[in-house]
This record gives sequence, C-alpha cells and structure tokens, in this order.
Amino acid sequence: MTAALASHATERSPVLDGVRAMSILAVLWTHLFPFRLLGVPLNESLGMLGMALFFILSGYLITIQLLKRPTVRSFVARRLLRVVPAAWLCLMVVWIWQPVELETALANLFFYANLPPQRLVAPVDHFWSLCLEVQFYMLSAVLLWLRPRAVWWLLPALLALMSVLRVAHQVTASSITWFRADDLLAGACLALLIHSRHWATMRERLSRPGVIPLTLGLLVASCVLIHEWVNPLSYLRPYLAAAFVGALLSQPQHLLSRHLGGRRLAYIASISYALYVWHLPLAATWLGSGDLWIKYLKRPLLLLVVFGIAHVSTFYVEQRFNELAKRVGAGRGQRLKEV
Repeated sequence: MTAALASHATERSPVLDGVRAMSILAVLWTHLFPFRLLGVPLNESLGMLGMALFFILSGYLITIQLLKRPTVRSFVARRLLRVVPAAWLCLMVVWIWQPVELETALANLFFYANLPPQRLVAPVDHFWSLCLEVQFYMLSAVLLWLRPRAVWWLLPALLALMSVLRVAHQVTASSITWFRADDLLAGACLALLIHSRHWATMRERLSRPGVIPLTLGLLVASCVLIHEWVNPLSYLRPYLAAAFVGALLSQPQHLLSRHLGGRRLAYIASISYALYVWHLPLAATWLGSGDLWIKYLKRPLLLLVVFGIAHVSTFYVEQRFNELAKRVGAGRGQRLKEV
C-alpha cells in the first residue's frame, strides 16, 4: 500500500471518530462531574487527556488536508465555516445576558483571547482551545499560500521548539499558544509520518502486541496534574498521544479499535464540536445552579439539553455552513505526493 492510499484509509478510519468521542466525553466529565482517585481530585487531569486527544486529531486531519494542497480559498472557507458560525452564535447568546467589554468581545470573536493579556471570561473561557485551533488554521493557510512543502520541516521544528519552551519554563498545562500548540503539532507530525516513506516501518512497530495499552497507559500518566507537583511525563504528552492514535490506526482489528469504531461513538463524534461549545454556557444557567445535591440532581436534565442543542446545532446550523464552505471553496486541488 502506498503512503497516499494508506493515509486515505487512516483519514477515514472509524477509530478516529471513537477517539474524538473519547475526548469530548472526557471534557464533559471534567467540567460536569467530580473525579477523584484515592481522594485526589483529578478533573484537570481528565480534561488534559481529553484535550490532548482532541488536538492530536485536529492537527492530524488539518495537515492531511494541507498535504492534498487545496486552494487557499477552499482551505480557509472549510476551516472557518466549520468553527466560526457556531462559536459566534454561542458568544452572542451568552453576551445578551452577560455583556462584556469591547476589547474582550473582539478578542473572543477573532480568536486571540488566549494570548497575553488573556481575555477569557466565564462561561466561555473554554474558547481558549478554539483560539488555538483558528490560529493553527491561519498558520496553515499562510504555509499553503507561500510554500506548501515547508510543512515537512517547519511543523516538526515548531513542535521541537515548543517542547523546549515548555521544559525551560516548567509548564505542564497552559492555554497560551506557545505552551499548548505542541499537541496540535504532534498530530500534524503524525500525518506527515503517515504520508512519508517511513510509515511502513513505523506501522510495523506500532502494530506489535501491547503497544496500544502501553501508549495509552503512558498517555494517561502524562496527563496527571497535581498542584505543586511537576509531572515530567507531561512534556512527552504530545508524542505519547500521537503514538497512541498511530497505534490505533495501525491495529484496526484490536479490541479497543473495534470498540472505538462503534456507531454510538460515531454519533457523539459528529456532534462533539457543538457539545464542546455549548456545555459550559448551559451549565451556567438554572440547569447548573443550586447547592451541591441540587446541582448534581439536575445533571441528567442538563446533559439532555446539552445533547439536544448540540444535535440541532450540528445538523441544522453547522451542516448548512459546511455545505456553503464546499460551494465557496470549490476549486482545483493537487494530487498528494509521497516523499
């Protein structure tokens, strides 16, 4: 199988939907339910795991699109119309009953609120990840416009640079671009690897028995965040997450890969973006209010509303903009080349 054919197969692999569903379910649990192990609060750790998987997938899929060399118009239209409408709609709804200053509004609307001085405000402070996404889109669009083949050396170089920065500043968790984009870049490098002549050798190694549970175990360990304790494995989190996803793609018949390819997880994956956008704003309403017991007694109703709005948002709002993006971005493309 050539690298181009192999990448086509892995891009469409059902296991990727399962990983996306895992990521959003981890984030929902992080924000809506307590998670303790032996008395140690681990909600932030679970959230770190969910976001690591989300960014790996995002960087991977975006880079696959880059390597197909679409027109800049097509790429930008598809990326922005996929993210912006639902995000802006959510912001407008929130700001109707909770107005913000102009500077804060602009920073969130144009996706730079995660950069210092940060202008992230509840209940949409989780939009830091959307800022990171859109900034990566813009970098990708510039590369596509100026020098598409630069992705082969620039993205790995940026990954190495950000790893060095995190180690130098002892940053284990952050929402600032240069301390967090390494997850996106690791996913991008996984896409580059799969499109390269080295993938056959790496795939053979990732297909060995025990690699999937090993990489998953190490990934989970790298996401453990305990205050006043620096987890050295966290610096390897992007690489472990990429290795875990690569192992799943290399072993489609593994028990975990088959479970992740199920229909229920595929549906959750299909509405995952809307779930992410709306869950915290809805949790800030009456649905998430009350003392401890009242709040958690309302959780089933909150989840029902979150999933309902996510379904409507995905299939009646986002889908229309996705169709518009296809029409706006219709144009020529270039065939993918193996290097």
